[in-house]
Parts: sequence; C-alpha cells; structure tokens
Amino acid sequence: MVYILLNMLSELIKRHKLGIAFLGDVVVFILSIMAVLYIRYGNSDFAYQLSVHTIPFLLVLFLWLIIFYISNQYTFKAFDNIIKITKSLTTTLLVSFFITIGIFYIFSRYFALTPKANLIMLTIIFGILDIAWRYILRKVFIKKAYHSNILILSSSPLVNEILLFVNKSPQLGYSIYQFDGNIGSLNDTIQKYSINKVVIDGKYLRNNKVTKMLYGTLSTQIEISTVIDFYESLFGCIPLSEIEEEWFIKEITENKNIYESMKRFIEILIICITLPITIPVGIIIGILVAVTSSGHVIYKQERIGKNNNPFTLYKFRTMNIGQDGPLWTCEGDKRITSIGKFLRFTHLDEMPQLFNCLKGDISFIGPRPERIELVKVYEQIPYYEIRHIIKPGIIGWAQLNYKASSSLDEAKQKFQFDLYYIKNRSIILDLFIFLKTARMMFTRNR
Repeated sequence: MVYILLNMLSELIKRHKLGIAFLGDVVVFILSIMAVLYIRYGNSDFAYQLSVHTIPFLLVLFLWLIIFYISNQYTFKAFDNIIKITKSLTTTLLVSFFITIGIFYIFSRYFALTPKANLIMLTIIFGILDIAWRYILRKVFIKKAYHSNILILSSSPLVNEILLFVNKSPQLGYSIYQFDGNIGSLNDTIQKYSINKVVIDGKYLRNNKVTKMLYGTLSTQIEISTVIDFYESLFGCIPLSEIEEEWFIKEITENKNIYESMKRFIEILIICITLPITIPVGIIIGILVAVTSSGHVIYKQERIGKNNNPFTLYKFRTMNIGQDGPLWTCEGDKRITSIGKFLRFTHLDEMPQLFNCLKGDISFIGPRPERIELVKVYEQIPYYEIRHIIKPGIIGWAQLNYKASSSLDEAKQKFQFDLYYIKNRSIILDLFIFLKTARMMFTRNR
C-alpha cells in the first residue's frame, strides 16, 4: 500500500510540477494567515478573527496569485537556483504588498477593516515560508527519482538544442536518453530506463517497425510526442526547420469564428470603457511630443494586415524627422527622440493604434504588423505568408519572448513565436499575453 502511494506521488510530481507549486503557495498562504492571527490575537480570539479576516484575505490570495502568475513564478525559470528563488520571490512579494495596500486604501469603505499591520506580518511570514517551500520543491524537481525519463527518437539538429536547454535547466526534472538507432532494442531501452515519454520525429514515425513497437506500449501509458510538439512545449515556438505544408493543414485549419467574434466584442468594450483615461493621457503625450521635437505628433505608416491588405498604422512619433537610416531600428538609434525613448520603453507610442483597433485594421493581440518594405524582405522566410491569415496586433506573443528583430535571421526566429500564437490563439492565451505585457511596460524582464 505504501509502495503504491509513493508511486502515485512520484507520478504526480513528474507530470504536474508547476501545479504542485501553485497549490503549495495556496497552502503556505493559508498557514501564514493562521500564524498571523494566532500571534496577534491568541487562542481565545482566534476563531472570531479568522471569520472576520477570511473575505479580505481571500481577496489578497486571489490578487497575489495573479501577480505571481504575471511575474513568472509558475514557470520553471522561477526555480533556477536558490538565489533566483529568493530574489524573484522577494521582488514579487514587495510588488504584491504595495498593490494590496493601495487596493485596501482605495476600497476601504467596502471592508469592515483595513488589516495593514496583519498584511505586513503576512507578507513577512509568507515570504519566509514560501522561499523555504520553493527551495524544497526545487530539490524535489532535480531529484533523479522524480524525473520524467524521455527517450528521443530523432536525428534532427534540434535534439542538440533540446539537450543543451535541459542540461542547463535541471529544475525541469527531465532525464533525456537518445535512441541508438537499433530498432530491435527499442522495447528493451524503454524498459531499461523506465521511459515515461517518447519523443519521435517524422523519419521514425514512417518506420513500420517503430510504430508497431510504440503501438504496443500504449497500454503502459507512456506518453508519445513529436519533436515539434516537445520543442514547442520547451521554447514556446514552432521550429521552422521541422515543419512542412502537412503541419499547417493539421494545426492551422481549425475554425475559430466564435473566438474571433468574442475577441472583437471584448476589444470594442475595453476601448469604450477606457476612453476617459486614454484620451487625457493621449493629449498629454501629444503635447510632450510636439514641444520636444519638430514634426507631426502622429506618425502614419503603411503596414500589411490580414490577407496581405495594406492599411495606415498610427503611432505617436518617436523619431526626429528628416533622418534616413536602416529599415530596422537598433539599440542606441540616434534617430529616436528623448521622449521617444520613454514612449517606446512603455509602449505608450502605440496608443493611437486603439483607433486602428476600433476600425478593425488590427486586434489588441496578434503578430505585429510589419512595414511593406520589410514584408518584401521577410518573404524569404519559409511560410511567412501564414502570418497574414489573422489580424495583426498591438501586442503579441513574439514580443513577449523575443527582442525586436534587426536582421532577417532574427525575424525568422521571431516568426517561430508568431506561428505558436497562430496555432494556439485563444481568449486564455490572449489574457496571458495582456497581463505579461502590462508587466513588461515597466521592466525589460520577460
């Protein structure tokens, strides 16, 4: 019985590491609240104080979990090492604390109390306990007994990239084994290394002997994935070198009319609701642009939209007029004005694109629309035209995961992230991108 429970625990850890981290934070938060109330009010008044504080601190828990999510606390990067865990969690907790204080202050009349002293104690106790929890969790993640054993059947160059990434990220909890090519020993290899997952490429999938052997493993609940899907799960992008037209037919042809309609409705609603804020802010930015450099406040440029249709994109001007330069902007570009640097850093230069969004030229979220001149250059990238089957966006998945491209090769790398978005686009992914972009407006950390 004990063996069965331990085996179940091992499988749970292997398959749901980040889910366990999330649930652990919830438990640590609840224990921290109980500790705070016991320390402050003692045993005699504990039950009453717990009932009084339940609703306010449940709201705090909900808010903190959102901030933790936005701050990448539920990614494997957050478990890189103890220094990273401590620094990242402390920063996130400080942000969470001050945002919570602000909310309690603004909406104090809706609560029976404003537990600032309790909140300070909660932040300190939770911080100490959660750092300890995450440190222990990292130790578990890297422990060999809780690793997912992965067998790779592939001769793709991507294998080296995968191996390098996994070796640098022990917190992933992956042990990678490469197939030696001896098909007759495939089944023995799977049993010898207690393989949990087989990653296979097209070459081996087309081999009848291999597929028959893998078919026989289905009853053992071994997960089978393609190299493309495994690479996608690790890097959040689609490897161009591994896909052909067949992949697009399988992955991109899904009808998403309901999603597109919902997305359009939400965009119009948000634009209308935020007008009292965006109009005054836009006026202030326009005045700053006008007084700090000569030229039009609004910059207009022809971009390529859905179905290769050109449209006029609007932005606040961030460059001095009359200065020629390369198609791509680069770090330290002298054409950018002083106020333009701030606007680009915070993405406030893109605020006029809300008008483009209202018109239907673009969406809030999607691949960034490129200049006509650049599109002609980027057409050298395989399948680049697929980028235009959906509306472009003000913000996007590629911007979250890759720097602004300044060469054809970088544009190719960035396009792989656009393919990921096109394949996986949904309201949930859009919300994730929106929240992450909101954080990036004030930091360069992805």
